[in-house]
Amino acid sequence: MFYPGHVVMDDELAMLAGVHKTLCQERGIELDSLRGQRLAAHLFKMFLNGLTEQEELLHAARNRGPLVPPEQAFQQPLST
Repeated sequence: MFYPGHVVMDDELAMLAGVHKTLCQERGIELDSLRGQRLAAHLFKMFLNGLTEQEELLHAARNRGPLVPPEQAFQQPLST
């Protein structure tokens, strides 16, 4: 559920930044890279949809799998 008008407090923003940094380090992603930005956007979206605890966000992001680059998202499967 999306919470329109939700104000993100300083402590929540710091927690989100910490989760982002942890996940980027685990995956070898530069914080300011395109992949890092996509990960940050995904974390923020999950946060606004109700995953507001650090452990919830880490668990959800870790179990999501790798972020697929958009150019690969719509490729046809290889023929066998």
